[in-house]
Amino acid sequence: MQAKLTETYIINLKHKSERYDVRDTIERGLVLRVGKKFGSKQWHTFVYRGAKRRMVRLGLFPHMTVRDARMAAIQTKASSNAPWTPEHIKTVADLFAEYKTARGPKMRSWCDIQSAWDVWANEFVGHLRLTDVSIHHGRELRSHVSKKSSELRGSAVIRYIRPMFGWAVDESLIDENPWAGLKATAIATPRDRVLTDEEWRKVWDATFEDNLGAYFRFLMMSAQRKDNVASMKWEELEGDIWTIPAAKFKATKRERAKAHEVPLTSALMEILEKQPKRGPFVFGPTGLKQLRLGSREKDRLAKGAGVDDWRIHDLRRTAATRMTENKVPRFIVERVLGHADRSVTAVYDRANYREEKRQALDVLSKK
Repeated sequence: MQAKLTETYIINLKHKSERYDVRDTIERGLVLRVGKKFGSKQWHTFVYRGAKRRMVRLGLFPHMTVRDARMAAIQTKASSNAPWTPEHIKTVADLFAEYKTARGPKMRSWCDIQSAWDVWANEFVGHLRLTDVSIHHGRELRSHVSKKSSELRGSAVIRYIRPMFGWAVDESLIDENPWAGLKATAIATPRDRVLTDEEWRKVWDATFEDNLGAYFRFLMMSAQRKDNVASMKWEELEGDIWTIPAAKFKATKRERAKAHEVPLTSALMEILEKQPKRGPFVFGPTGLKQLRLGSREKDRLAKGAGVDDWRIHDLRRTAATRMTENKVPRFIVERVLGHADRSVTAVYDRANYREEKRQALDVLSKK
């Protein structure tokens, strides 16, 4: 029930066999709880933290008057909205772990965020206490990455890590975003680099002199993303089918991601058969952890091939181009690449196109 609570009104409230609440129409959230029979009359108010609501006890009537109860309710609700950092979140690394749990499963770019954190941000800012983080730390991180790698990579690291602080503000974990004014000025321009037939052959030949050659050859003949190949596990292989789990596959929305099948041609199978089984991962020096590649590994291969101005992802673009040039329908190339089919027909067409994809990859292998 609701009423405009006054001292006289409260004194006249009768105790019943069951307790009941009277909500104040003046101060929203203020409640007077009347106990059973000869019980007490207690002041409470409702407070919110995110989507969760809880009731907070303020005091007893008449020791706490109506006026005091309203003032106490206002102060309690105000303090409940103030940022409150849990005890287990003390450093930036702790915050990142919380951010990963909350947002990681829902973000298509999480693998890039994780990589930026592992390679650059963790060592540089992970040890800092949340109360000590400032925009200067972000600028120093951006400058450090730019010097060690490139200005483009420095800006990318900021774009990947900066939203974490905005999320923390929304979740009332910190008072304000210390990197709110931090700029990530360098933006990558869309690339259309496709290796020529001669360049493709030179890179292919150079892989046989490189200690990561098997990885690069598999990349060139499968047309899959570099991170998916680098993180390939033996358990993902069954016969002549490689299934990339939905959790590892890039998708606009993680909840809509699906596992992606890659039919293995005889050329791809030959590469896998020569790989030693030293751990759960197919590629890498030890097989015990995922292969991590950067510009250094690519530059080494490029130098051996004598082919400049290309990136690892350009191999995937070149492979797709080679398939379409050899009369493979673009729709099948999209299925090989694992791109989403956004047409209405896709709602009804559930075929996996396994044989068509195998034929397309055979064309690429022969080319």
